[in-house]
Amino acid sequence: MASNVENGDGARDVGRRDVLAGGVAGAGFGAVLLARRATAQTSETAAAPAAPPYVPPYVPPYVPKPAPTSYVFKIAETELNPDGEKTVAGIAVNGLFPGPEIRMTEGDMFRAQVENHLENEDTSLHWHGLLVPAVMDGVPDVAHKAIPPKQIQVFEFPLRQSGTYWYHSHSGLQEQVGFAGPLIIEANDEIVDYDREHTILLSDWLHDDVETVFEELKQGEEVPADMPMAHDLSDVKYPSFLMNGRGNRTTWTGMVAAGERVRLRIIGAGASTLFRVMVAEHKMTLSHVDGLAVQPLEIDNLLIGMGETYDVVVTIQRPGAFTIHAMAQDGSGQAIGVLHTADAEPVADFSIPQWGPAALRYADIRALEPTLLPDGPLREIKMTLTGNMARYEWGIDNQLYPNAEPYFIKEGERVRVVMENATNMWHPMHLHGHFFRLLARDTDVDLLPLKHTVNIGPKETLAFEFFADNPGSWIFHCHNLYHLDSGMARVFIYQI
Repeated sequence: MASNVENGDGARDVGRRDVLAGGVAGAGFGAVLLARRATAQTSETAAAPAAPPYVPPYVPPYVPKPAPTSYVFKIAETELNPDGEKTVAGIAVNGLFPGPEIRMTEGDMFRAQVENHLENEDTSLHWHGLLVPAVMDGVPDVAHKAIPPKQIQVFEFPLRQSGTYWYHSHSGLQEQVGFAGPLIIEANDEIVDYDREHTILLSDWLHDDVETVFEELKQGEEVPADMPMAHDLSDVKYPSFLMNGRGNRTTWTGMVAAGERVRLRIIGAGASTLFRVMVAEHKMTLSHVDGLAVQPLEIDNLLIGMGETYDVVVTIQRPGAFTIHAMAQDGSGQAIGVLHTADAEPVADFSIPQWGPAALRYADIRALEPTLLPDGPLREIKMTLTGNMARYEWGIDNQLYPNAEPYFIKEGERVRVVMENATNMWHPMHLHGHFFRLLARDTDVDLLPLKHTVNIGPKETLAFEFFADNPGSWIFHCHNLYHLDSGMARVFIYQI
């Protein structure tokens, strides 16, 4: 995806030093001229007065300028028709959907100017998965306020990590209507060998007004206790699923060459859809999970939840065209793309694929190095994910955010969360400002993988732990956008 972000460097203004220096110099010249006129009026025999002492022009002290802006994000309403079926109202970043791909380098200082060009709506921008100061996280009413219409907010922080991440609105349902884009941080010392890369951003798309869809969900329905679990794989019925903002009428394509090792940076940017992903005729080698490198693992397919990212490397076996299948978890449709060599037409296969037996499991993921937490007092938090489809209420311990009690923690603690999913739905749970060790079963304790988002299945219990080393207030929430807006969130607050 081409990056078309406005650079923030502007033309140089005339400096205050120049103006002040010119003004003082002019004043000195005028004083000398008056003195000469006064001297001319005295008698020729009178002694000339002593010349006034020389006073150099005033030069103000050097004032450092702010760091240059890396990117300008202009958030504005627009009309979108990504699947070629219906034009609907949406929100774009700098006129693009998905938003422009941001590429920076590990260690850079990132400075972004976010401008709200929406007419009557607040907005916000969250840097998903990045370790930032709490006031830079972009979540309204947690560590700072939203951005009102016609106003600007500036974010500035060092990039302390590398990998595949993304950005999106954290205001209402704006993410569903287009406000999201990829954010790639190049590693200083890349450990993965590859020849070419493509970013694959997966999303779901509505033809109806999103607020109307949400209101219909909140009207609810009675669900029998013996209803098959497949009913609960999705509560929003989408007409289209997109790959890099393209529907299946104009599929996304990516050039490759036979024998190349191609890195795919896969981003689960659906508002309410988990995708199962594979590349036809090819195995994938997992290399990164939620931006962080892991031990290579060969797989046939993976299930990616909202908020997760996976990097895989695919070695192109022969010349030809190879479909990337991203099937919605409920089987209602696919996002499709095609990798193809120069001598092959990028013709997509829209049939349901054969997935192959090697599906990615959390228990199979191994970190590159031990991830044991530093010593510190242990704080254990038990929580239950709760929901009521009839009232369309989703919460934690039956509390609905924002009317939910926070979890208080202290810097230096080892925080262990034991999470029980009491519902019949999947919930990708995302923790801001931290990576956590996923306490998956049947894996090496020292090499437990680090993630910032984890899918918890229906009736499943799952545990994770993190070291409290990033003080502030941080939201923890379901990344199903409709569940979040219905209350499935809590806030971790650091206490002194």
